[in-house]
Amino acid sequence: MKMTKNKPLNILLLNALDIYGGGEFFVYQLAKLLNQKGHKVWVSCRKDNIIYGRCLEECIGVFPIDYPEHSGKSDLWKNSRILGKFVKEQNIDIVHSNTNYDRTAGAFAAKFAGVRHVSNVHSFHSISHNLTHWYRNKFLIHHFMVDGVCTKELLINEDKIDPSKITLLHLGLDPEQNKKDPVTRKQIRGEFGVKDDEILIGNAARMVPFKGQEYLIRAYPEVMKVYPKSKLMVVGDGELSGILRKLTEELGISGKTIFPGFRSDIKSMYSAFDIYAHTSVEGGGETFPYAMLHALAQELPMVITRVGDMPAMVEEGVNGFVLDDKDVKGISEKLMLLCGNEQLRNEMGKKSYELMLKKFTVEIMTVKIEKVYNKVLSH
Repeated sequence: MKMTKNKPLNILLLNALDIYGGGEFFVYQLAKLLNQKGHKVWVSCRKDNIIYGRCLEECIGVFPIDYPEHSGKSDLWKNSRILGKFVKEQNIDIVHSNTNYDRTAGAFAAKFAGVRHVSNVHSFHSISHNLTHWYRNKFLIHHFMVDGVCTKELLINEDKIDPSKITLLHLGLDPEQNKKDPVTRKQIRGEFGVKDDEILIGNAARMVPFKGQEYLIRAYPEVMKVYPKSKLMVVGDGELSGILRKLTEELGISGKTIFPGFRSDIKSMYSAFDIYAHTSVEGGGETFPYAMLHALAQELPMVITRVGDMPAMVEEGVNGFVLDDKDVKGISEKLMLLCGNEQLRNEMGKKSYELMLKKFTVEIMTVKIEKVYNKVLSH
């Protein structure tokens, strides 16, 4: 199919999950900007996902489907037919999938409707688990976009996908909508009893094993001992919530550790932080977390682990520090270095923001995605 450059497109974005995490935020944010650029966009998701309501608020088209809670073949062919019919009725130019279930359903829907299909891979996991996946990857996905170099290499080496069909696409944020805000800072710190002269170390992520909050919590007692005017805030919820809270009690830091739970105003929380720590571990599929982009946007120095493409967001010694995963001693040392030097925190924070403007804005991300759309539609 030939197309004119910059021609407005009809685009269907898919996300079948029942959680609201980075991948879901990606779809919402992309839909919003593509809409602003003059494209006609629909998002197909579950009605009970936060993304559904947010799209309605932004006047983005939605096409809800009762996707299964657990990925698999549950109603796969039925949902593929429903999607295919919608693609035909709305004259969709391109189907853009984002999770394993909708990657398959979208692939067959696009094939049925005779349109192009591209897919984002947001985690560091193989996407080929059976013959259907192999067929889908080889014949029904015209191009892949990956959040990190590690994922690209995995798709090439393990899933045997043609490198020419893969584009590295680091995620991005809108810098204007995610700036540090002194009013919000005062409000959030006041809500949780954090004093003006206290240093707040923050983390925001789902409480699941691969996010590695355990190692940040284990690193904090030494920091608290040397810098009693510090606090640790771990934002989020998940299966490890109770275990992590119990760990702070065992380590004697529960009085200095704040668990706000899940927050729909997640970007506001970063304004309260003085340091951002993200201590993910290998093996869980971490690639390029939005949480770290929020930290860049809000001018925070960072202490992170060498997992996935996370180090792409931290220049060692410039805007933060990169450590091996599970390095509790190293995490403690770097946090103490930052706690003890306000000038260093400020300088590194400014460098974080500069790095974001240079590489990780939503505008940069969306332009690259439009180029992929143009590429697949011109063949």
